[in-house]
Amino acid sequence: MKPRWERTPSPPHLSGRLFMDAVLRPNRSFSPRAFHWMLAGVIGVNIAVAAVFVAQGAFPVAAFLGLDVLALWLAFRWNYRAGREVQYVRVAPGKVHVASVTPAGEETHWVLNPVWARVARDGPGVLIRDGAGQMRVGAFLSPKECESFAAALNLALHKAKRGS
Repeated sequence: MKPRWERTPSPPHLSGRLFMDAVLRPNRSFSPRAFHWMLAGVIGVNIAVAAVFVAQGAFPVAAFLGLDVLALWLAFRWNYRAGREVQYVRVAPGKVHVASVTPAGEETHWVLNPVWARVARDGPGVLIRDGAGQMRVGAFLSPKECESFAAALNLALHKAKRGS
């Protein structure tokens, strides 16, 4: 295996013990049920405010109050779609495998020999560096989660390099 990331069309066969099998997903602040309750609350407040303005003859205000509900719904829809992104990081004795699944379901697989892998923190997420390149994983993780993941990945790479 070369000292750089190699793209593979399908997941590689990982033989032996896995030192890490991590699934990284973006955190969502609201569950779908909580989002529906929040949206219902916003709609309720907007109806009350719109009723006051309509009673005073300001009909256009009601339409604008409906636009903010539409904008809120669209923003959360895009947010939940982005939340379907998944990254898999697996470390075995001879391979580091990183798979990324887009919200549309498209998979990309990358493989690197753990001998060449180094963990670094620079900006969002965790960098897995090889001889000349790097792969950023978990860019959506919080700083505390990144530190924890980087430490666990570093330990897994150390074990993979030793073979134990």
